[in-house]
Amino acid sequence: MAINLPANWPNSTPKAIYDILALNGGQDKLPVDTRLLGGFAALYALLQVAVHLLEHSFASSLAFGATSAALLGAATAATLISYQRRDILVQTLTALTATGALVALVSVFLHFVFAAALPPPLPTHRLVSFLLFPIAAWKVFAFAYIYRHARVRLVPAFALAAAIVVVEYWILADLIR
Repeated sequence: MAINLPANWPNSTPKAIYDILALNGGQDKLPVDTRLLGGFAALYALLQVAVHLLEHSFASSLAFGATSAALLGAATAATLISYQRRDILVQTLTALTATGALVALVSVFLHFVFAAALPPPLPTHRLVSFLLFPIAAWKVFAFAYIYRHARVRLVPAFALAAAIVVVEYWILADLIR
């Protein structure tokens, strides 16, 4: 069965995002479009709300989603400005929010799969959190890869990516209940 892709597929935004996720390309192939960034940022925040909503109230989940998106944007902007890479800020944030949204979507899906497979007498929340730890690692590596393509040095790229994930998953999630 052949898959018929559009003729402009190699230059399209979905292809650029696919390449980023497959670690085959950087954000330089994404368009510099603030509307695209706004859409992915909103999707990222919404899916962060969904992740947090699995265990918390709606109001705290809204606060978590907005704060997560703001944290990602502020940390990235500060880093790229300090590296004098302001020119790729929109593309980098677009890549980060698109990747983060996909990671959050997979996390929500797997949370439901594991929660259904692990009935309530078991400590479901702890087991699901343990089983979903590789998703946090995936997010760190994906973010670090994107930062590396923004010409952030290796150690700071991994440190920034890890700091964002740790603050988001463990600190912010516990603070906003």
